[in-house]
Amino acid sequence: MDGGIDDALALILAMRIDALDVLGITSVSGNVPVGQATVNALRVVELLNKENVWVAIGRARPLARNPIRATRFHGKDGLGDSHLPLPKLRAYRENALDKLCEELDSSRKRELSIIATGPLTNIASLIRKRPDAARKVKELSIMGGAYGLTPYGIGNETPSAEFNVYSDPEAAKIVFGSRIPIKAAGLDVTMIPSAQLSMGDFSKIKRGRSRVAWFASKILAKSMRERRFALHDPMAVAALAIPTLFKFEKLGVVVETRGEYTTGMTVADRRLGQDVGRERIAICEDVDGERFRRVVVLAITSGADSRS
Repeated sequence: MDGGIDDALALILAMRIDALDVLGITSVSGNVPVGQATVNALRVVELLNKENVWVAIGRARPLARNPIRATRFHGKDGLGDSHLPLPKLRAYRENALDKLCEELDSSRKRELSIIATGPLTNIASLIRKRPDAARKVKELSIMGGAYGLTPYGIGNETPSAEFNVYSDPEAAKIVFGSRIPIKAAGLDVTMIPSAQLSMGDFSKIKRGRSRVAWFASKILAKSMRERRFALHDPMAVAALAIPTLFKFEKLGVVVETRGEYTTGMTVADRRLGQDVGRERIAICEDVDGERFRRVVVLAITSGADSRS
């Protein structure tokens, strides 16, 4: 995770949904620097009293480029400039790559799944170090890309590229070219209006009596001035945990790394009946937006613990 508002909401969903058992979290450079992303992950772990979930510091820079940030949208702290207190928890002593390798070694074949809600630098680094990851990882669910499958499947960082892929296209190219089974929730579905958090949803969150609801209302406050909030990263969690919410299409995908105008573009091959020589990826092409939003809002508002 790269420390943004929707990353925090994705962590809340992942750690509150019965279908998932979260072992740990790796931070990565993206929306904010990796140090801030680590602090924000620790904030959520502490908020949910999940001290058994480790947080490990990941890559501070893309593989071959300078970092880009999204602080204009997410705020300098990544959480809407909500000025929340610093967490008492600390990051794990091992770095993200070493910790991921440790988890691979201790898991059985095809037992471990990964959800990536930021640039794919950590995952690409893992594949480089451990080529056997493709045989051991059960599934990788990513938020990233824009595949042109819906009217919303266009870039948000550039006309052709989505932020997470554009941040580190070389890493995305490695990951998309691996043999790890991949699901990708791109802008094609995350920007569908019915799947975005509405003012009615936000009102329910603000009325929530739990510390989690209070936290979510704080970090969302500035963004909701636009009256909607795209739940990009929670959708990668839902695609893994509740795949029945989605319609998928398996396509060959390559990532452009050298285009003058198209760097970071996820080029989806939609030709039928042709062997394009690429691993096919399950791309989300539709979502039951109403059900998805209800799942997210319930994860945020369930419980009535004190805010003190």
